[in-house]
Amino acid sequence: MKNIDPTSLHKSNPLDTNAQFLALLDAAVDAMIVIDHLGSIEVFNHAAERMFGYQATEVIGENVRVLMPQPYQDAHDGYLEHFNHTRQARIIGIGREVKAQKRSGEIFPIELSVGEVKKSSHPQFVGIIRDISDRMKVQADLNESRERLAQFTRLSTMGEMAAGIAHEINQPLTAITSYSQACRNFIEQYQPKSDDPSLIKVKATLDKISAQTHRASEVISRLRNFVKKGQVIRTTVNLSSLIRNTLNLAEIDTRILEHGIKLKLSNDPRPMVNIDDIQIQQVLFNLINNAIDSLQGRPSAAIQISTHWVGEKNIQVSVKDFGVGISKEQEASLFLPFFTTKASGMGVGLSISQTIIEAHGGKLTYLKGEPSGSIFTFTLPATGATTLPHIEK
Repeated sequence: MKNIDPTSLHKSNPLDTNAQFLALLDAAVDAMIVIDHLGSIEVFNHAAERMFGYQATEVIGENVRVLMPQPYQDAHDGYLEHFNHTRQARIIGIGREVKAQKRSGEIFPIELSVGEVKKSSHPQFVGIIRDISDRMKVQADLNESRERLAQFTRLSTMGEMAAGIAHEINQPLTAITSYSQACRNFIEQYQPKSDDPSLIKVKATLDKISAQTHRASEVISRLRNFVKKGQVIRTTVNLSSLIRNTLNLAEIDTRILEHGIKLKLSNDPRPMVNIDDIQIQQVLFNLINNAIDSLQGRPSAAIQISTHWVGEKNIQVSVKDFGVGISKEQEASLFLPFFTTKASGMGVGLSISQTIIEAHGGKLTYLKGEPSGSIFTFTLPATGATTLPHIEK
């Protein structure tokens, strides 16, 4: 029997080795690309074809930059040149997450590992590429779920706080109402027919105190129902009249008198809305206060409130200021609970306002003002009336 050299079992034909190498490449799940020291593509496996949408014959000989979006395109040749001259690796041997570009132009996230091919006939580098779009989406969804849970927790805590605060505040509000009414009764008792201008002003002021405390009590009551998802009390009102009445109430803030408010309200036809008027007033108060806060240092700038019809079934309300405006970074977080741009703000006003408007079937949005400032708009379902019905408030 002929003796067999054991070492011959480990020897293979160079052609077989090359075929085995190509078979391994094409069997790989991940995209694998081999380039030379100038960045020209020499090997492009089947997984790479599926991932990028190119046939191997289309990209062999092309610079690998064709698979990269900016800014990676401009940086790639610099990386190769730096390594070829210094042998200091910045990417080679280090896995990292970058962006790639398909034939269609779609940009997608990848995990890239780069290695140097040792002892080859010329400098070569192999890249192993994994599409991580699904992984990134799962992570993004997980982060969003966590944020929603955190917001729900914060809102639940706020609801509990609101209930406790409401209970504590209602008692002094009731006392203020009682004291103001008692003072008015004393005046009527001892000066029943007095036409003294000072007494007339005092009685008018006491009436305003009583009205404002009653309104504050209503706000607290509605807030408690709101955070508890209680029954909403809705009536049909003329939106233009509601806006004017809200401004009359808001004028207790002297800053409004300093800046002034310009009204441009659509009454053709008169916008009738079925709403919880206290809640919509709270939205208006919040937007007006935010506008005034943004006008610090600009005493001559006025606030503009306007309404106009959007089709036949929706009315849009806009509150515009010419203040400092909102940065691009802040825009994305404007309506998140507890986000604020104010040093002393709680960051719940816009979040609650958005929830109120959406509960009424509308939408609250932000627009950048021109040439400066901010525009907050909200829409409400509405009907038009040429005459005012008896149910107008």
